[in-house]
Amino acid sequence: MSAFEYTSVMASIIVGLALVDILVSLNRLIRAGGSVRWHWAAPATALLVSLTIIQIWWSLYTPRDTAMTIGQFLPLLVELVILFLLAAAALPDEIPVGGIDLRIYYDRNGRYFWSLFTAALGWLIVLEGAEVVANGEGVGRLLETRLVDLAVLAVFASLIFVRRLWWHAIALCLLATGPIGWLSKSLG
Repeated sequence: MSAFEYTSVMASIIVGLALVDILVSLNRLIRAGGSVRWHWAAPATALLVSLTIIQIWWSLYTPRDTAMTIGQFLPLLVELVILFLLAAAALPDEIPVGGIDLRIYYDRNGRYFWSLFTAALGWLIVLEGAEVVANGEGVGRLLETRLVDLAVLAVFASLIFVRRLWWHAIALCLLATGPIGWLSKSLG
């Protein structure tokens, strides 16, 4: 088994656990029936996280002929852990006896959730920046290639601080274009 195959199995397990966490939480919400007061924001963010995780997992499949070292795998592991935490935060794990209001859950959980999304993308940008610098290219090259990602990072960060639901609705629509666009191109 190559180092790529070995690490892709570990990555797939973490991604699988993240998606299972979202699905188990969704199942609990559905089964709780009338004790759940539904609100669009929590399921919409759970869908965005699911699509993002699938997109990142699929993009990891780039067979390499060179051996992967633990030093090369650890940054990927950090990203996967952040994605797992993001998935775990998307929907509530338990339904209290008195029921749950998903709007209140989203409001209370929003800063943590969007901080994790910001950290996930920020970490990828930092890793690429380190690679650009290691290759002797200037920071301008990173800005040039990652301009869209930096704009997305700014939207993620704004969601930590701006609590207006109209902004969250607009931002979710904008943010969903990334994974949905990728998925639509990948279906062919």
